[in-house]
Amino acid sequence: MLRTEMDTTPESSFHGEEVFNATEQIVRQDPTVESSPDAPPDAPSAELIEPLPKKSGAHYKEPGFRTYFELVVEVILFVFFINAFLLQTYVIPSPSMENSMLIGDHLVVDKVGYSRSISALDKLLLPQVTIERGMIVTFSGPSEINSKQPVKNLVKRVIALPGDTIRVKNNKVYINQQPTEEPYVVYKSGRGMPDFPPTFPNSWHPSFPQQYRKHVEDSPQGSVYRVPEDHYFCMGDNRNNSFDSRSWGPLPKNYIIGKPWRVYWSYSSIGSEYKQSGFQERVKDFFATLANFFTKTRWERTFKKY
Repeated sequence: MLRTEMDTTPESSFHGEEVFNATEQIVRQDPTVESSPDAPPDAPSAELIEPLPKKSGAHYKEPGFRTYFELVVEVILFVFFINAFLLQTYVIPSPSMENSMLIGDHLVVDKVGYSRSISALDKLLLPQVTIERGMIVTFSGPSEINSKQPVKNLVKRVIALPGDTIRVKNNKVYINQQPTEEPYVVYKSGRGMPDFPPTFPNSWHPSFPQQYRKHVEDSPQGSVYRVPEDHYFCMGDNRNNSFDSRSWGPLPKNYIIGKPWRVYWSYSSIGSEYKQSGFQERVKDFFATLANFFTKTRWERTFKKY
């Protein structure tokens, strides 16, 4: 490329001398190019601008093991932070919440939604909601905690709030002596659910803690159960096939993990497939899932929001 370099610096500064930046470009006279015959005799001749040579490869260093190791560690810490404080994934292994949740639904749980705000900024950036009747919660199983067994995480629907009274009579739920409408409830085994609270002292479920059995009160309708403060009464939507507050008692508030947010994948399966503990069974189940991924995935439930 041909270009004429002219001095743009005021004459008072450099007295008409031409200025060339030798550090930015290499300029040499091209003997094959003639100056224009119309140009004044002292005009600079056409010059050829050559680019600087590229930097030597000796100055470039390939990312080493340490660089990749640090990247992997950063990703692991980021995932750990998300999983520990913001979001967590779960799978539904039982039919207790049918038809709202199906066996094989893989959920993302919002661990912030039901938490308490510690500052105005925290409340603005991570909005929380107040738990109300009818909401679905994920929590640590009280039965396992009370019996000091490995904790299982469960998901149920909140039926009664702290201070509410609850009574179950002939498959009908009464909250504060008023009948409730529950369009999500199903009875899949063909039998109804037992009345609550139990009529006789020896009718309590063995997992129902003794300290919670004293919250039974009399009312014009009969015996009712008053939910203790900082506790919730939870039941599954599949009422006659659910291990819930009727069995292990009211749910302490601090056992709650979070709020089910979305189904990120739903795979048609049976509960026994999620109870296999042996390595060989897990490997077999993995390849079976891989082979049937497209045919058994419930695509219509993908990204379902709760």
